Amino acid sequence: MRNAKIAILILLLAAFSMVASVYAEDKGQPATKILIKKTEPRTVAVMKHKGPFTDISTVMPKLIGEVDRGGYAVAGPVMCMFFNSPENTAQADLLWEVMIPVAYPGPLGQAQLDRMTFQYSDVATVAYTYHIGPYEKINDTYKLLFDWARRNQYKTEGNPVDIYWSDQAKTPKEKLVTEVWLPVEEKKVPGIAR
Repeated sequence: MRNAKIAILILLLAAFSMVASVYAEDKGQPATKILIKKTEPRTVAVMKHKGPFTDISTVMPKLIGEVDRGGYAVAGPVMCMFFNSPENTAQADLLWEVMIPVAYPGPLGQAQLDRMTFQYSDVATVAYTYHIGPYEKINDTYKLLFDWARRNQYKTEGNPVDIYWSDQAKTPKEKLVTEVWLPVEEKKVPGIAR
């Protein structure tokens, strides 16, 4: 487990310094700049869970422990994918998964509740930004992303993802850095008939 924690810490420190330099001009305020990018293909260790998002404090360490015990090489920060929204779903019925990119996975399989499996994620086009601050306020960032996509002729395609660049055990809430992805596809605007 020590090797996995060290690898995650190194990735977090490198990413945080990159993000901090990008947003230095914002004096710690949440960024509203939204960009489009293609994600990299990756294989992830996945643990699907049903229940409130507050359960992440037990699900994440469980997945990290299983990755470490299996000797898998961590290849990126912890991520979380959301399948439904707390705005219209009971807390007990929220479905989400914690993911850790790994370099040398075991066999790929279908995600199961509270068990580690491995999945391949292909390239995706995402609208993204950074949320700086407590996780409890991240819905404001998601609202900005959804509004931006609608105004800029993108339709949402897939489930939102958070990438946790900060170690929440060591970082004050107001300085937590989370990259927020919203998978999108550009809407096709019909041309003028000639």
